[in-house]
Amino acid sequence: MIGFVSAISSALAVIVLVVIATLIAFVQAIMPETGLVKINDEKYRYVMESSYVDANLIREVIMQSEVIDIDQRVISYQNGCNYGFNSTQRQMEEIGTFNYIKMTQYFADSVPVAPMFTIEESEMFNTCFIDINLSPLVSETIQETDNE
Repeated sequence: MIGFVSAISSALAVIVLVVIATLIAFVQAIMPETGLVKINDEKYRYVMESSYVDANLIREVIMQSEVIDIDQRVISYQNGCNYGFNSTQRQMEEIGTFNYIKMTQYFADSVPVAPMFTIEESEMFNTCFIDINLSPLVSETIQETDNE
C-alpha cells in the first residue's frame, strides 16, 4: 500500500513540475524583449523594463545610442506605450503623458521630443518604450537624388 501511494504522489509531482515549466515558458514568450531594437534605418526603439521614464533611463538610452554610433544622427526622441493585454488605453496614455513630461524636462531644448503615442497590442504584456528618430544616412540621400 505504501508503494502505491508513493507512486501516485511521485506521478502527481511530475505532472505539477510539467505544468509549472509550461507556465513559465508561456509567460516568457509573452514578455516583451527589453533594450534597444532596430525598427528600420531611421528608427530605433528602446523597450523599457518599467513603464516609467526617469533620468537614469534616459542616460542609458543615450549611452546605448553612443555605443552603436547613432548619436550624431539623432533628430528627436519620442515615447510611447502599448495597451490591450494587461493595461487599458487610458492607463497607458496617462503613463505616456508622464513620460513625455519627464523627457521634455530632461532634454529641455537640446533635443526635440515628439508627442507620445499609444499602440494596441493584445498578444504580449504591455509596456512603454522610447523611439530614437534618426536622420537618413548621407549615402541614401545621395542615391535618391541620383535616381531623380
